[in-house]
Amino acid sequence: MRIRRTGKFVISFRGSLAPLGNRGFRNLLLSNMLWWQAMWMEMIVVGWLVFEITHSAFDVALIGFYRSIPLVLIGFIAGPLINSVGRVRIVIFSQWISVLVLATIGMLIWTNQLALWHLAIGAVLFGISWSLNWTARRALVPDLVGKQRTVEAMMLESFTQNIARMAGPFSSGYIYALFGVLDCYLTIFCISLVSFLIMLCVKVPRHPAITKTSPWTLMREGLQYIRTSQPIMGTLLITVIMNFLAFPYQTILPVFTHDILHKGPLEFGILGACNGIGAFFGLYAVSVLRSRLSRGWIFSIGSIFQSLALFVFAFSTSWVGALTLFGTSVAFPLAIVLLILAGVGHAFFSVMQSSIMLIAARDDMRDRAMGTLVLAIGAGPLGSLQIGKLTEVYGAPIALGLHTSVAMVTTALVTALLPGFRARLDESGN
Repeated sequence: MRIRRTGKFVISFRGSLAPLGNRGFRNLLLSNMLWWQAMWMEMIVVGWLVFEITHSAFDVALIGFYRSIPLVLIGFIAGPLINSVGRVRIVIFSQWISVLVLATIGMLIWTNQLALWHLAIGAVLFGISWSLNWTARRALVPDLVGKQRTVEAMMLESFTQNIARMAGPFSSGYIYALFGVLDCYLTIFCISLVSFLIMLCVKVPRHPAITKTSPWTLMREGLQYIRTSQPIMGTLLITVIMNFLAFPYQTILPVFTHDILHKGPLEFGILGACNGIGAFFGLYAVSVLRSRLSRGWIFSIGSIFQSLALFVFAFSTSWVGALTLFGTSVAFPLAIVLLILAGVGHAFFSVMQSSIMLIAARDDMRDRAMGTLVLAIGAGPLGSLQIGKLTEVYGAPIALGLHTSVAMVTTALVTALLPGFRARLDESGN
C-alpha cells in the first residue's frame, strides 16, 4: 500500500492488496465479512439450541442436513439461474431471504412459540439462501478485479472470512451464555441487515451478458465442459470428500464440548472460533507456498493436513480426558490447539478451492462451474447424517476418526490419479 498526495488524499494498493483498489470489491469484501459473521453465529447458536432442546447428536445433525440439502438441488440450477438473472441481483435476493428468516425466528423466540420444526424450516431456507449467495458472490470477484488478481482477491476474502469464522462462534457463545438466545438472534439479524445494505452499493464495471439459452442446455454444456478439465474435476472430487467426511465434525462439536470435555456454550464458541484463528496462520503459509507449489498441490496438502488434525483431535480429547493425571484441564487446551491446526489446513482449502475454479473455468462457464461446486459441497448433508448416526452408536471420537481417516486416503488418491490437477495454471486457465 502507498499513500500518494496529488492535491487530494489517495491510497494506492499494490501487491497482495491490489484488489482493494477497486471500490466495488471493497464493498463486496465488507459485505462478505458481515455475511460470514452472521452465518457462523447462526450455525453455532442453532447447533447449541437444538442440542439443549433434544440432547440428541442425531437431531443436531438432522438440522445440519436440512440446511445442506438445498445445496444438492440448487447446485444443479444455480449457474444457469445466475446467468439468467445476474450475479448482483441473486446476492441481494438471497441475502433478503436470510434477513426475513432471522426476523421470523427472533419473533418466535420472543413470543415463546419456537419449536424444533421452525428451526428445521429455517435451516432449509438458510440453505437455499446460502447456495445462491455463495455462488454469486464468488463469481463476482473476477468481474471486479480481473482474473489476474483473483488469487490475491480470494486471499483477502479468506482473511475477512476467517475474521468472521473466529469472531462469529466466540461472540455467539459469549452472547448466548450471558444474555440468551434471543439476543443472539437480534445481533445476527442486525449484522445480516447491514451486509444486505452494503451489497446494494456494489457496482460491477462490466456486466456479463445475460444469456437467454435454456437452463437445461446450460447445465448439459457445463457438465460436458467440466469433464474435460482435470483441475476442475480434482477440485470438485476433493470438495465432495471433505464436505462428506471432514467438515461434518462441526455437526458433532456440541457433543465433544458437552459430553466429552464437559463444557458449556462459551467454551463451545471458543472451539468453534479455533478454525478461524488457525486460518490466519494458514493464509500466511499460502502466500509463501503459492510461488513454490501449484494450486492443486496446496489444495490437496491443506485437505489432508486438516483431516489429520481432526483425526488426532477425535481421539486425544477423550484419551487425555480419561487420564486422572491430567483430566479435562489439559484436554480442553489440547482441543483448542488441534482445532487451530485444522484451521491452518482449512485456509489452504478455502483459498485454492475457489481460485482453481475461477481461474480454470472460461468466463462463460464460470457461473456453471461455481454451481457444480455448490453441488459438490452438497455432499455435506449425507456426511452430517452419517456422522450423527455413527456418534449415537459408537460415540463421537470413533465417528470422527473413521470419517477423517477415509478423507486422508481418498484425497491422496485423487491427487495421485489426476496429473492435470497437480499442474500449474496461468491466469487464462491453461
